[in-house]
Amino acid sequence: MERKGTKLVRKGIKPIWNATWTDKLKRDLFRTYDKFARPEEYYNTTNVDIGLTVLHITVDETKSTMTVHGWIKFKWNDPKLHWNASDYGGLTTIHVADHEIWQPDVVLYNSADGNSVDHYANTHSILNSNGDVVWVPPCQLTVFCAIDLEYWPQDQHICRIVIGSWTYDGNKLNLRIFEGEGITLEPYLHNHEWNIVDTSIKRNEKIYTCCPEPYVDISYNLTIVRRSPMYKAIVVTPVTVIVLLTLATFWLPSNAGEKILLNGVIAVVICVFQFYLSTLIPAMVFNTPLVVHFLNSCLYLVGFSTLIAVTVLSLSRNKYASTMPWAIKSTLDGRCGKVLGLHILQQRSEELREPPFEENNAPDDRHMIHPVTKSSSQHDWAILATAIDRIAFIIYCFIYIGLASIYCV
Repeated sequence: MERKGTKLVRKGIKPIWNATWTDKLKRDLFRTYDKFARPEEYYNTTNVDIGLTVLHITVDETKSTMTVHGWIKFKWNDPKLHWNASDYGGLTTIHVADHEIWQPDVVLYNSADGNSVDHYANTHSILNSNGDVVWVPPCQLTVFCAIDLEYWPQDQHICRIVIGSWTYDGNKLNLRIFEGEGITLEPYLHNHEWNIVDTSIKRNEKIYTCCPEPYVDISYNLTIVRRSPMYKAIVVTPVTVIVLLTLATFWLPSNAGEKILLNGVIAVVICVFQFYLSTLIPAMVFNTPLVVHFLNSCLYLVGFSTLIAVTVLSLSRNKYASTMPWAIKSTLDGRCGKVLGLHILQQRSEELREPPFEENNAPDDRHMIHPVTKSSSQHDWAILATAIDRIAFIIYCFIYIGLASIYCV
Protein backbone atom coordinates (compact mmCIF):
# COMPACT_ATOMS: atom_id res chain seq x y z
CA MET A 1 0.00 0.00 0.00
CA GLU A 2 1.54 3.26 -1.20
CA ARG A 3 0.44 6.78 -0.57
CA LYS A 4 1.17 9.61 -2.95
CA GLY A 5 3.98 11.85 -1.84
CA THR A 6 5.31 9.46 0.79
CA LYS A 7 7.87 6.70 0.84
CA LEU A 8 6.14 4.79 3.67
CA VAL A 9 4.84 1.43 2.57
CA ARG A 10 2.71 -0.34 5.13
CA LYS A 11 3.75 -3.94 5.51
CA GLY A 12 2.17 -5.29 8.64
CA ILE A 13 2.64 -2.97 11.68
CA LYS A 14 5.31 -0.32 11.38
CA PRO A 15 6.65 1.81 14.24
CA ILE A 16 5.82 5.47 14.38
CA TRP A 17 8.19 7.87 12.68
CA ASN A 18 10.45 8.47 15.74
CA ALA A 19 10.05 5.06 17.38
CA THR A 20 12.93 3.52 19.39
CA TRP A 21 13.62 -0.05 20.33
CA THR A 22 11.91 0.68 23.65
CA ASP A 23 8.76 1.86 21.86
CA LYS A 24 8.69 -1.26 19.70
CA LEU A 25 9.29 -3.52 22.71
CA LYS A 26 6.57 -1.95 24.84
CA ARG A 27 4.14 -2.08 21.96
CA ASP A 28 4.81 -5.78 21.47
CA LEU A 29 4.68 -6.59 25.20
CA PHE A 30 1.53 -4.71 26.12
CA ARG A 31 -0.51 -5.26 22.96
CA THR A 32 -2.59 -8.00 24.61
CA TYR A 33 -1.34 -7.65 28.17
CA ASP A 34 -3.93 -7.59 30.98
CA LYS A 35 -2.54 -5.83 34.03
CA PHE A 36 -5.41 -7.09 36.21
CA ALA A 37 -4.60 -10.77 35.67
CA ARG A 38 -1.97 -12.54 37.74
CA PRO A 39 0.86 -13.44 35.35
CA GLU A 40 1.10 -17.11 36.37
CA GLU A 41 -1.34 -19.94 35.67
CA TYR A 42 -3.95 -20.38 38.36
CA TYR A 43 -2.22 -23.54 39.64
CA ASN A 44 1.23 -21.88 39.84
CA THR A 45 2.59 -19.56 42.52
CA THR A 46 3.93 -16.06 42.07
CA ASN A 47 6.85 -15.45 44.44
CA VAL A 48 7.27 -11.88 45.65
CA ASP A 49 10.41 -10.81 47.56
CA ILE A 50 9.90 -7.87 49.93
CA GLY A 51 12.41 -5.61 51.68
CA LEU A 52 11.94 -2.46 53.78
CA THR A 53 14.23 0.54 54.22
CA VAL A 54 13.38 2.86 57.13
CA LEU A 55 14.29 6.53 56.70
CA HIS A 56 12.42 8.18 59.55
CA ILE A 57 9.80 7.45 62.18
CA THR A 58 7.27 9.60 64.04
CA VAL A 59 5.30 8.51 67.08
CA ASP A 60 1.91 9.89 68.12
CA GLU A 61 1.47 8.92 71.77
CA THR A 62 -2.06 10.33 71.98
CA LYS A 63 -3.30 8.11 69.12
CA SER A 64 -0.91 5.23 69.92
CA THR A 65 0.41 5.16 66.36
CA MET A 66 3.78 5.06 64.66
CA THR A 67 4.45 6.32 61.14
CA VAL A 68 7.36 4.91 59.16
CA HIS A 69 8.73 6.90 56.23
CA GLY A 70 10.93 4.90 53.90
CA TRP A 71 11.17 2.71 50.81
CA ILE A 72 9.73 -0.72 50.20
CA LYS A 73 11.28 -3.06 47.65
CA PHE A 74 9.29 -5.62 45.63
CA LYS A 75 10.69 -8.16 43.22
CA TRP A 76 8.76 -10.79 41.26
CA ASN A 77 8.83 -12.51 37.88
CA ASP A 78 6.20 -11.88 35.19
CA PRO A 79 6.40 -14.60 32.48
CA LYS A 80 4.28 -12.47 30.18
CA LEU A 81 6.92 -9.76 30.07
CA HIS A 82 10.06 -11.55 28.94
CA TRP A 83 11.72 -10.95 25.56
CA ASN A 84 14.76 -11.83 23.53
CA ALA A 85 17.18 -8.91 23.79
CA SER A 86 18.74 -9.65 20.40
CA ASP A 87 15.38 -8.98 18.72
CA TYR A 88 15.33 -5.44 20.12
CA GLY A 89 18.80 -4.13 19.52
CA GLY A 90 20.28 -5.75 22.66
CA LEU A 91 17.80 -3.96 24.96
CA THR A 92 17.75 -5.79 28.35
CA THR A 93 16.03 -3.31 30.67
CA ILE A 94 13.15 -0.88 30.38
CA HIS A 95 11.21 1.31 32.79
CA VAL A 96 7.45 0.90 32.99
CA ALA A 97 4.83 2.86 34.90
CA ASP A 98 2.93 1.31 37.77
CA HIS A 99 -0.34 1.45 35.83
CA GLU A 100 1.08 -0.52 32.89
CA ILE A 101 1.85 -3.84 34.57
CA TRP A 102 0.39 -6.18 37.13
CA GLN A 103 1.52 -5.49 40.70
CA PRO A 104 0.97 -7.59 43.85
CA ASP A 105 -1.82 -6.34 46.09
CA VAL A 106 0.38 -6.19 49.17
CA VAL A 107 -1.15 -3.90 51.80
CA LEU A 108 -0.57 -2.97 55.42
CA TYR A 109 -2.68 -5.24 57.62
CA ASN A 110 -2.47 -3.16 60.81
CA SER A 111 -2.89 0.20 59.09
CA ALA A 112 -4.06 3.14 61.20
CA ASP A 113 -5.17 5.16 58.16
CA GLY A 114 -8.72 3.86 58.08
CA ASN A 115 -9.84 2.61 54.66
CA SER A 116 -6.79 3.93 52.83
CA VAL A 117 -4.80 1.13 51.17
CA ASP A 118 -2.65 3.29 48.90
CA HIS A 119 0.59 3.22 50.90
CA TYR A 120 3.04 3.54 48.02
CA ALA A 121 3.95 6.35 45.67
CA ASN A 122 3.28 6.05 41.92
CA THR A 123 6.81 5.33 40.75
CA HIS A 124 8.13 3.40 37.77
CA SER A 125 9.32 -0.20 37.89
CA ILE A 126 12.40 -1.73 36.29
CA LEU A 127 11.60 -4.59 33.90
CA ASN A 128 14.32 -7.02 32.80
CA SER A 129 14.34 -9.20 29.71
CA ASN A 130 13.90 -12.39 31.79
CA GLY A 131 10.62 -11.05 33.18
CA ASP A 132 11.97 -9.93 36.57
CA VAL A 133 10.27 -6.80 37.87
CA VAL A 134 11.83 -4.59 40.56
CA TRP A 135 9.63 -1.92 42.12
CA VAL A 136 10.98 0.37 44.87
CA PRO A 137 8.36 2.99 45.75
CA PRO A 138 8.58 5.44 48.66
CA CYS A 139 6.11 4.49 51.35
CA GLN A 140 4.43 5.94 54.41
CA LEU A 141 3.18 3.26 56.77
CA THR A 142 1.10 4.31 59.79
CA VAL A 143 0.46 1.45 62.21
CA PHE A 144 -1.12 1.03 65.60
CA CYS A 145 1.43 0.63 68.37
CA ALA A 146 0.74 -0.21 72.02
CA ILE A 147 2.33 2.77 73.78
CA ASP A 148 2.96 1.80 77.40
CA LEU A 149 4.17 4.87 79.31
CA GLU A 150 4.72 3.11 82.64
CA TYR A 151 8.47 3.80 82.52
CA TRP A 152 8.18 7.30 81.02
CA PRO A 153 10.50 9.11 80.25
CA GLN A 154 12.73 6.03 79.81
CA ASP A 155 10.11 3.97 78.02
CA GLN A 156 10.70 1.40 75.30
CA HIS A 157 8.15 0.07 72.82
CA ILE A 158 7.95 -2.63 70.16
CA CYS A 159 5.89 -1.64 67.12
CA ARG A 160 4.92 -4.09 64.39
CA ILE A 161 4.45 -3.53 60.67
CA VAL A 162 2.48 -6.42 59.17
CA ILE A 163 2.07 -6.58 55.38
CA GLY A 164 0.49 -9.23 53.19
CA SER A 165 -1.69 -9.85 50.15
CA TRP A 166 -5.25 -8.68 50.49
CA THR A 167 -6.91 -11.20 48.15
CA TYR A 168 -4.42 -13.96 47.29
CA ASP A 169 -3.59 -16.90 49.56
CA GLY A 170 -0.11 -18.32 49.90
CA ASN A 171 -0.65 -20.82 47.08
CA LYS A 172 -1.26 -17.97 44.64
CA LEU A 173 1.00 -15.24 46.01
CA ASN A 174 3.94 -16.31 48.14
CA LEU A 175 5.67 -13.54 50.07
CA ARG A 176 9.33 -13.96 50.87
CA ILE A 177 11.90 -11.91 52.78
CA PHE A 178 14.25 -10.14 50.39
CA GLU A 179 17.58 -11.90 50.68
CA GLY A 180 20.05 -9.69 52.52
CA GLU A 181 17.64 -6.74 52.56
CA GLY A 182 14.86 -7.73 54.91
CA ILE A 183 15.01 -4.43 56.75
CA THR A 184 17.59 -1.67 56.31
CA LEU A 185 18.40 1.33 58.55
CA GLU A 186 21.55 2.56 56.83
CA PRO A 187 20.21 5.96 55.60
CA TYR A 188 18.04 6.38 58.73
CA LEU A 189 17.53 10.01 59.76
CA HIS A 190 17.57 10.13 63.55
CA ASN A 191 14.43 11.33 65.26
CA HIS A 192 14.94 14.05 67.86
CA GLU A 193 12.94 12.05 70.42
CA TRP A 194 12.97 8.39 69.37
CA ASN A 195 15.75 6.00 68.46
CA ILE A 196 15.51 2.56 66.84
CA VAL A 197 17.59 0.14 68.91
CA ASP A 198 16.58 -3.19 67.42
CA THR A 199 14.79 -4.68 64.41
CA SER A 200 13.54 -8.12 63.52
CA ILE A 201 11.58 -9.64 60.65
CA LYS A 202 9.48 -12.78 60.48
CA ARG A 203 7.47 -14.57 57.81
CA ASN A 204 4.18 -15.99 59.07
CA GLU A 205 1.77 -18.51 57.61
CA LYS A 206 -1.73 -18.76 59.02
CA ILE A 207 -4.48 -21.24 58.23
CA TYR A 208 -7.93 -20.08 59.24
CA THR A 209 -10.83 -22.33 60.11
CA CYS A 210 -12.79 -21.11 57.11
CA CYS A 211 -10.17 -21.93 54.51
CA PRO A 212 -7.60 -24.69 54.04
CA GLU A 213 -5.16 -22.44 52.16
CA PRO A 214 -2.29 -20.75 54.04
CA TYR A 215 -2.24 -16.96 54.20
CA VAL A 216 1.20 -15.39 54.29
CA ASP A 217 2.28 -12.13 55.89
CA ILE A 218 5.61 -10.55 56.80
CA SER A 219 6.02 -8.86 60.17
CA TYR A 220 8.63 -6.16 60.80
CA ASN A 221 9.29 -5.42 64.49
CA LEU A 222 10.88 -2.09 65.43
CA THR A 223 12.08 -1.57 69.00
CA ILE A 224 12.11 2.15 69.76
CA VAL A 225 13.47 3.93 72.84
CA ARG A 226 12.75 7.49 73.90
CA ARG A 227 15.69 9.89 73.99
CA SER A 228 15.30 11.18 77.54
CA PRO A 229 18.19 13.52 78.53
CA MET A 230 15.94 16.58 78.48
CA TYR A 231 13.12 14.74 80.27
CA LYS A 232 15.53 13.65 82.99
CA ALA A 233 16.47 17.28 83.54
CA ILE A 234 12.87 18.47 83.82
CA VAL A 235 11.72 15.51 85.92
CA VAL A 236 14.58 14.30 88.09
CA THR A 237 15.67 17.74 89.29
CA PRO A 238 12.24 18.95 90.54
CA VAL A 239 11.52 15.58 92.16
CA THR A 240 14.88 15.64 93.95
CA VAL A 241 14.23 19.17 95.24
CA ILE A 242 10.76 18.13 96.47
CA VAL A 243 12.29 15.24 98.44
CA LEU A 244 15.03 17.42 99.96
CA LEU A 245 12.58 20.14 101.00
CA THR A 246 10.30 17.58 102.60
CA LEU A 247 13.18 16.17 104.63
CA ALA A 248 14.37 19.68 105.53
CA THR A 249 11.11 20.44 107.38
CA PHE A 250 12.13 17.95 110.10
CA TRP A 251 15.32 19.90 110.83
CA LEU A 252 13.60 23.21 111.49
CA PRO A 253 13.29 24.11 115.21
CA SER A 254 10.47 22.21 116.85
CA ASN A 255 8.64 25.45 117.71
CA ALA A 256 9.05 27.02 114.22
CA GLY A 257 5.73 27.70 112.51
CA GLU A 258 7.54 27.73 109.16
CA LYS A 259 7.23 23.94 109.17
CA ILE A 260 3.58 24.14 108.15
CA LEU A 261 4.27 26.94 105.67
CA LEU A 262 7.05 24.95 103.95
CA ASN A 263 4.89 21.84 103.76
CA GLY A 264 2.12 23.87 102.17
CA VAL A 265 4.52 25.28 99.58
CA ILE A 266 5.80 21.78 98.76
CA ALA A 267 2.24 20.49 98.31
CA VAL A 268 1.48 23.33 95.88
CA VAL A 269 4.69 22.65 93.94
CA ILE A 270 3.80 18.95 93.60
CA CYS A 271 0.29 19.78 92.33
CA VAL A 272 1.64 22.28 89.81
CA PHE A 273 4.31 19.82 88.66
CA GLN A 274 1.72 17.08 88.18
CA PHE A 275 -0.38 19.46 86.11
CA TYR A 276 2.69 20.19 83.97
CA LEU A 277 3.32 16.47 83.48
CA SER A 278 -0.26 16.04 82.30
CA THR A 279 0.63 18.29 79.35
CA LEU A 280 3.55 16.02 78.45
CA ILE A 281 1.92 12.64 79.05
CA PRO A 282 -1.39 11.61 77.44
CA ALA A 283 -4.10 11.08 80.02
CA MET A 284 -5.40 7.89 78.38
CA VAL A 285 -2.55 5.41 78.80
CA PHE A 286 -2.42 1.71 79.61
CA ASN A 287 -0.41 2.19 82.81
CA THR A 288 0.14 5.29 84.87
CA PRO A 289 3.80 6.38 84.65
CA LEU A 290 5.89 5.49 87.69
CA VAL A 291 7.00 9.11 88.08
CA VAL A 292 3.35 10.08 88.62
CA HIS A 293 2.98 7.36 91.26
CA PHE A 294 6.12 8.71 92.93
CA LEU A 295 4.73 12.25 93.00
CA ASN A 296 1.42 11.00 94.40
CA SER A 297 3.34 9.25 97.19
CA CYS A 298 5.28 12.46 97.83
CA LEU A 299 2.03 14.38 98.15
CA TYR A 300 0.72 11.89 100.73
CA LEU A 301 4.00 12.08 102.64
CA VAL A 302 3.85 15.88 102.68
CA GLY A 303 0.34 15.62 104.11
CA PHE A 304 1.53 13.32 106.91
CA SER A 305 4.52 15.61 107.45
CA THR A 306 2.11 18.48 108.03
CA LEU A 307 0.27 16.45 110.67
CA ILE A 308 3.58 15.65 112.35
CA ALA A 309 4.49 19.36 112.25
CA VAL A 310 1.20 20.27 113.96
CA THR A 311 1.87 17.68 116.67
CA VAL A 312 5.43 18.89 117.20
CA LEU A 313 4.33 22.53 117.42
CA SER A 314 1.66 21.60 119.94
CA LEU A 315 4.20 19.80 122.14
CA SER A 316 6.84 22.53 121.99
CA ARG A 317 4.60 25.58 122.39
CA ASN A 318 1.91 24.57 124.87
CA LYS A 319 2.64 25.31 128.56
CA TYR A 320 2.35 21.93 130.23
CA ALA A 321 1.84 21.99 133.99
CA SER A 322 2.54 18.28 134.40
CA THR A 323 5.97 16.75 134.03
CA MET A 324 6.86 14.23 131.30
CA PRO A 325 6.16 10.58 132.17
CA TRP A 326 9.24 8.82 133.54
CA ALA A 327 9.22 6.06 130.90
CA ILE A 328 9.40 8.56 128.04
CA LYS A 329 11.99 10.75 129.76
CA SER A 330 14.25 7.83 130.61
CA THR A 331 14.14 6.68 127.00
CA LEU A 332 15.13 10.14 125.74
CA ASP A 333 17.91 10.37 128.36
CA GLY A 334 19.31 6.95 127.42
CA ARG A 335 20.83 5.42 124.32
CA CYS A 336 17.91 6.46 122.12
CA GLY A 337 18.56 10.11 122.95
CA LYS A 338 22.24 9.75 122.08
CA VAL A 339 21.42 8.13 118.74
CA LEU A 340 19.03 10.99 117.94
CA GLY A 341 21.56 13.60 119.05
CA LEU A 342 19.42 14.86 121.95
CA HIS A 343 22.28 14.96 124.50
CA ILE A 344 23.02 18.59 123.63
CA LEU A 345 19.44 19.56 124.38
CA GLN A 346 19.59 17.48 127.57
CA GLN A 347 22.57 19.50 128.79
CA ARG A 348 20.64 22.69 128.26
CA SER A 349 17.76 21.18 130.22
CA GLU A 350 20.09 20.33 133.11
CA GLU A 351 21.30 23.91 133.20
CA LEU A 352 17.70 25.07 133.55
CA ARG A 353 17.25 22.77 136.55
CA GLU A 354 20.16 24.41 138.52
CA PRO A 355 18.98 27.02 141.10
CA PRO A 356 19.71 30.54 139.92
CA PHE A 357 20.45 31.70 143.55
CA GLU A 358 22.64 30.39 146.35
CA GLU A 359 21.19 28.32 149.26
CA ASN A 360 21.62 31.10 151.91
CA ASN A 361 18.77 32.93 150.22
CA ALA A 362 16.20 30.33 151.34
CA PRO A 363 13.15 32.65 151.51
CA ASP A 364 13.77 33.78 147.94
CA ASP A 365 14.51 30.23 146.75
CA ARG A 366 11.03 29.10 147.63
CA HIS A 367 9.62 31.69 145.28
CA MET A 368 11.89 30.50 142.38
CA ILE A 369 11.34 26.74 142.63
CA HIS A 370 8.05 26.78 140.81
CA PRO A 371 9.19 28.83 137.73
CA VAL A 372 12.31 26.75 137.23
CA THR A 373 10.42 23.46 137.48
CA LYS A 374 7.81 24.65 135.01
CA SER A 375 10.43 25.80 132.50
CA SER A 376 12.34 22.55 132.87
CA SER A 377 9.20 20.51 132.27
CA GLN A 378 8.38 22.52 129.16
CA HIS A 379 11.92 21.98 127.87
CA ASP A 380 11.47 18.23 128.27
CA TRP A 381 8.40 18.33 126.07
CA ALA A 382 10.35 20.38 123.52
CA ILE A 383 13.02 17.66 123.51
CA LEU A 384 10.28 15.08 122.86
CA ALA A 385 9.07 17.18 119.92
CA THR A 386 12.60 17.27 118.52
CA ALA A 387 12.87 13.52 118.96
CA ILE A 388 9.65 13.04 116.98
CA ASP A 389 11.05 15.24 114.19
CA ARG A 390 14.28 13.26 113.96
CA ILE A 391 12.56 9.87 114.12
CA ALA A 392 10.23 11.05 111.34
CA PHE A 393 13.27 12.17 109.33
CA ILE A 394 14.82 8.72 109.55
CA ILE A 395 11.53 7.00 108.64
CA TYR A 396 11.02 9.34 105.67
CA CYS A 397 14.55 8.64 104.43
CA PHE A 398 13.83 4.91 104.34
CA ILE A 399 10.45 5.52 102.69
CA TYR A 400 11.98 7.66 99.95
CA ILE A 401 14.72 5.09 99.35
CA GLY A 402 12.04 2.41 99.00
CA LEU A 403 9.96 4.55 96.66
CA ALA A 404 13.01 5.34 94.54
CA SER A 405 13.86 1.64 94.22
CA ILE A 406 10.28 0.83 93.20
CA TYR A 407 9.39 3.72 90.92
CA CYS A 408 12.76 4.77 89.51
CA VAL A 409 14.42 2.84 86.68
